[in-house]
Amino acid sequence: MKTTGAKQQKGKLGSKGFTLIEIVMTLIVLSIAAVGVLSVFSAGITRSANPLILNQAVHLAQGEMDKVAGEKALTGGFGTITTGGCVSTMLAGFGCSRTVCYVPSANLNDISACGTPTNYKHVTVTITQPTIESVSLDTIIANY
Repeated sequence: MKTTGAKQQKGKLGSKGFTLIEIVMTLIVLSIAAVGVLSVFSAGITRSANPLILNQAVHLAQGEMDKVAGEKALTGGFGTITTGGCVSTMLAGFGCSRTVCYVPSANLNDISACGTPTNYKHVTVTITQPTIESVSLDTIIANY
């Protein structure tokens, strides 16, 4: 008597396909690998600054720098540029401060002798926001 193909396969141990245990083990290994890869991406995303907020902070700082230059031109000159709060209106959630320091002509970045009057002022505008911390812009204003 002849046996059919189905009956021959039934008792054979080397049948084609994957067992349930093999599939479950493969899914576990792939899941562990995926968690490792995705954790790197999520850490990078949480530590990156929001580009929109950073761009807004840069524009606010540049606007305040323009106001500083305008103070010299419109309100009476070099002496009116002082340290303190910003004159620009800030967006909600942003803070602003500016520092003005006299600097020597030999080294315009030397702010160690701030109180000694010279013909140059080093102006720093700092915009703060909790997400990006702070953005600072520096410029030199001359008494000419």
